[in-house]
Amino acid sequence: MASQTPDGQMAAINEEIQAAMARTGRNPYQMRFELLHLAKDILETNAHMARDDKAQDRKTFYTTAEVISTAKELNAFISNR
Repeated sequence: MASQTPDGQMAAINEEIQAAMARTGRNPYQMRFELLHLAKDILETNAHMARDDKAQDRKTFYTTAEVISTAKELNAFISNR
């Protein structure tokens, strides 16, 4: 069991990351890329729905900052224990 020092906590986190990569066959860069794609897809779907439903006062575009923000929200949800 890892110690409770910051180094020990970091070692435990690294072990968990390695185990997750072994289970999924993906590295952290691939997982991050997938999260960004998922965030973009969510925002793109929302924009299409807003265009189709002109009665609603919704945005019909999204920014890079919104994609990154959405990806961070998804990551926080996924990482939440």
